[in-house]
Amino acid sequence: MGLREYILKRSINSIILFFAVLIFNFFLFRIPTFFFGVDPADLYMQAGMEPETLEYLRSAWGIPQPGAGPSEWFGHFIRYIGNMVTLNFGFSFRSFRPVAQEIALRLPNTLILLGTASMLMVLLGLVVGIIAASKHGTKTDVSLITVALSFYSLPIFWLGILSLVIFGFYLDLVPLTGGTISYPPPTDPLMYVLDYLHHLALPATVLTIGGFGSYMLLMRNSLIDVMTEDYIITAKAKGLDNRTILYRHALKNAILPMITLIAMNFAFIVSGAVLTETVFSWYGMGRYLYESLFAQDWPSSQAIFFIIAICVIAANFIADILYAVLDPRVRYG
Repeated sequence: MGLREYILKRSINSIILFFAVLIFNFFLFRIPTFFFGVDPADLYMQAGMEPETLEYLRSAWGIPQPGAGPSEWFGHFIRYIGNMVTLNFGFSFRSFRPVAQEIALRLPNTLILLGTASMLMVLLGLVVGIIAASKHGTKTDVSLITVALSFYSLPIFWLGILSLVIFGFYLDLVPLTGGTISYPPPTDPLMYVLDYLHHLALPATVLTIGGFGSYMLLMRNSLIDVMTEDYIITAKAKGLDNRTILYRHALKNAILPMITLIAMNFAFIVSGAVLTETVFSWYGMGRYLYESLFAQDWPSSQAIFFIIAICVIAANFIADILYAVLDPRVRYG
């Protein structure tokens, strides 16, 4: 199978998965209405609302009435498909504002926080993993594994609270809250950037420390496995030094398993770090998802889950293509 045929096959699989996600996402947030007869309109519509207004909002939000027939459900489903494809997510039950507008306010904060932390995780994990693999079986290797596993095992919310208490409350080095767009920004752009970085430093550091262990362990184990391959043994027999063997021959093959992990983790950037954003009061997607689920605001929750699913599908597709480009054997698997 050539690369073009492989890409076509993966594209078809991704499209099928996309429509499966659409169907699942539609029924997931309408189970209470479909099976238990719960009408969200009774919980969120204002008292004394005119029937015409209620029906308009019900139609705009895609809320079927309890006991609705198959034709009405099908009509809502078709409308839902059109809305999701055009990114028209309806209105929030809590704020009565468009969900797309709510997401647009929070998404940049999440992309900056999770993007920064993810890049730092990858870089730190790769560097520490290479060092540990090159010192395989030594005290350095054992020490680095212990440190990585220790930080990886710590609950992220506990690490965040502890860091806030130490660096925010006692040392007063960082702010206790992270929401920099919840108040008017400084008029000076430079002061705004510095203020933003001041708020960003601690949550990004906590996420990096708590998450780099998975990259480090995978990189270390993959590199150790590659170092036992025949072509590495042949390179050693030819008299090549360990540094040349490690960086010119082993590393490019050892990094292949990292592609999937990196792609999947970057796919979840848009979902935010729910616990971290909640602990640090960071005005992002993770906190928005938590608040929406807690308030049973299913238009917002539905939109966030849909965006997350699309990003995961796209990340899987990109990872598969990168695998096929870097390792042609994958195309014939």
